[in-house]
Amino acid sequence: MSEQGNNHQKITVGIADDSETYRDALKFYLSGLNDISVLFEVTDGAELIKKLETQQPQVVLLDLDMPNIDGMQALIKIRDLYPSVKFIMLTMFIEKALISACIENGANSYLNKMASPEEIYAAIIKCCEADFYMNEWISEALVSNVKHSKKK
Repeated sequence: MSEQGNNHQKITVGIADDSETYRDALKFYLSGLNDISVLFEVTDGAELIKKLETQQPQVVLLDLDMPNIDGMQALIKIRDLYPSVKFIMLTMFIEKALISACIENGANSYLNKMASPEEIYAAIIKCCEADFYMNEWISEALVSNVKHSKKK
């Protein structure tokens, strides 16, 4: 757990994921941290778009595969409306083209849902401090994207 605690304002987080089990696990973990506050939970991109009209957390943990409006569609619709919000994509998909597309569309990070709680926490902190959290998947996807674009 973090030691920032009472000396700093808590980082506010929104969770957008259609899996109740995954949302509950994330909320349970994050709520146990001294410097994180879960502001809201929603089950799809449409709910997220509506919720952001009244509440803007510092970070949104955004699932890609959701009903109604998926995470990518939601990101595209809301990225420019809320430039101060950091969007961390959370998904089971680790295809390089999808990772690149998320980053190109304004995601601040991309994590596999199998990421450890510590990595999710590190991504939240790093996105708030430095605007971006880079991991191995993002690095490989971006390098692959650059190499592919040079071949054209």
